[in-house]
Amino acid sequence: MNIKTNILFRIYFIGALCVVFGFAVLANVYNIQTDKQKNWKALSDSLTTSIFAIPAERGNIYSADDKLLATSVPYFELHIDFASKAMSNDLFAKSVDSLAFFMWQKFNLNSIQGYKQQLIKARNTRKRYFLLCSRADYSLLKEIKQWPLLRERRFKSGLIIETHQERTNPYGNLAKRTIGLIRQNAKDIGIEEAADSLLSGVKGKILKQKIAGGEWIPINSTGQIEPRNGYDIITTIDLGLQDITESTLMQAVTDYRAAFGCAVLMEVKTGAIKAIANLGRTADSSYSENYNYALALSNEPGSVFKAAAYLALFDDGYLKLTDSINSNHASADFGGTPLTDDGHNTQYTFLTPGKAFAISSNVAIAKWVTQRYNSNRQKFYDKISQFGLTRKTNIDLKGEALPTVYKPEKWSFTSLPWIAHGYEVKFTPLQILTFYNAIANNGLRVKPYIIQRVVDNGNIIREYKPSDNSGYRICKEEAAKMAKEIMLRVIEDPNGTARKIFSPHYRIAGKTGTAEMNSGSMGYSGANLSSFVGFFPADAPLYSCIVVIGGPQGLFTTGGAVSAPVFKTMADKIITSNIKSNVAINKDSMLANKPLPLVVSDKNAIGEIDKRFKIKFDFPQQYEYAFMQTLSSNKVGVGMLKEQEDRVPNVKGMLVDDAIYLLENKGLKVLFSGKGKVIGQSIVPGSESIKGSIIQLVLR
Repeated sequence: MNIKTNILFRIYFIGALCVVFGFAVLANVYNIQTDKQKNWKALSDSLTTSIFAIPAERGNIYSADDKLLATSVPYFELHIDFASKAMSNDLFAKSVDSLAFFMWQKFNLNSIQGYKQQLIKARNTRKRYFLLCSRADYSLLKEIKQWPLLRERRFKSGLIIETHQERTNPYGNLAKRTIGLIRQNAKDIGIEEAADSLLSGVKGKILKQKIAGGEWIPINSTGQIEPRNGYDIITTIDLGLQDITESTLMQAVTDYRAAFGCAVLMEVKTGAIKAIANLGRTADSSYSENYNYALALSNEPGSVFKAAAYLALFDDGYLKLTDSINSNHASADFGGTPLTDDGHNTQYTFLTPGKAFAISSNVAIAKWVTQRYNSNRQKFYDKISQFGLTRKTNIDLKGEALPTVYKPEKWSFTSLPWIAHGYEVKFTPLQILTFYNAIANNGLRVKPYIIQRVVDNGNIIREYKPSDNSGYRICKEEAAKMAKEIMLRVIEDPNGTARKIFSPHYRIAGKTGTAEMNSGSMGYSGANLSSFVGFFPADAPLYSCIVVIGGPQGLFTTGGAVSAPVFKTMADKIITSNIKSNVAINKDSMLANKPLPLVVSDKNAIGEIDKRFKIKFDFPQQYEYAFMQTLSSNKVGVGMLKEQEDRVPNVKGMLVDDAIYLLENKGLKVLFSGKGKVIGQSIVPGSESIKGSIIQLVLR
């Protein structure tokens, strides 16, 4: 019995020990999960490390004239490690009052007492990442490093300095869209995007330790890899020309309350983009660079495309400047679809290429292109491709839209005449400008570019030289010269669509365009896209330029009324800024007081001379041509050129297009030799006019 009792006692005793041990384990687990949880978690965190990237300093972007367009400005995030073993309690106690005072004086987000309580609490809890300042510039950092406690050595003060970079444009919004943006939650744009691999550099590496609260602090380690800073970019942008372009465009879009506008200035010989401006109307009716219209706006160009159609005819030998076509008073029919000219072109019957281009006749170019290419439409498409208009310009910016030029198998019966005057095709302003620039460059097409050098600490890593952009020939040089000639008439012809931008100081060659804006699937918007594209000075072109204004409001919204004056204002300012010196014409000069030779021309042209010389005269409305001449009395005489219906008119002194127009309206066939104005005619003025007769003109 005693044995049995002894065994039971042992069993109960062991069982009791197990129960006590179990309660002890549970109590310890509870203690770990509650009272000591923070300590163990902190220990766990302190053993967690990871490698973080150190951003490289982004390279700068400069203009061609060495102005800083974009740069990275550093700012500093400051923390205090109150668990630093080098920070003594005595040091903290002596410094806390003064430190709280300085924080109140500089930040003023709390009272002095409030700051002191924050600091004491952080010290008592051994907070390792106490936020002192989230954003300090370099001058503030220098000041803070002299504050009590923080003026001590790094570990003794516990000061942690983290450097960050912020991108800024020193010239504000000037060329903002072209320079571009680096954005955290949106797509990068402009040069910042296109040259990102060069600007961004190579990131470094740093070891960080995770502390309580999930925050990471840097660990002082010899294994840290320093970043390699990005390269600097030198652009082709000229800040002075950019300012002229942007301010002139801003004035125009504001005056016309336009939806948007863009302007691009290109150096003819090299293709360097010297200025580019894009302005869109915002919700508050102001304007900002919110979209790159120059690269991404793809729309039917309207009449500015006529230059391509004429160049194709010139290059293929299908058309000469002396040819003419019956425009049937600005009316034609293509397979039952009527085509007419805008404006007041119904007065004309026969048109030469120069006159047709000057007055922007849709009918004339549609007829010429249909006559020559209707039997071989592929040949006309190949010409457009030869001019580079079926592909992107491949400028060194991203976001360029692809041209829309359908192949002939997709054309309808009316496609050829409609493409000839700028419909059923789409191009961006930059693509149209690059084509016109080739004409200015005597038929040599160059690639537009905006990045000219890549520099590392003053050493050139990569350079884009004009000789590298030799380009390719899009047409015969003679064809380009003929295209230049008809482009001059747009401004210099008394009835040209851009006659109002004529300058007596330098010549402009170009073309106006007015097209209805196409909204894709939504169809035509009803608003005009007004354009002018050309180059200056035309005799030795330095710059080509395009101005496009979308949705201008007002009575006149054509390219000639809206965009051409913007071009002229820009050109005047640019020409003026490039003038080195002027040679005065004084009273002793042989050019002064020289008798005015006989001038015979269109009544409107004589009227322009009247405005400049302030000569008073009146013309009966039934007469179209006039003459002006210095009389024997040294006075300027003006009179009407009277025509007899059945007689050959006197065309001496006229421009060749005006002479041809006048003679062909009499039914005569005209041949001429030389250049300039008519100095002689083979049929004596006043002779009987016999239809079909040939008349030879001599020009000088």
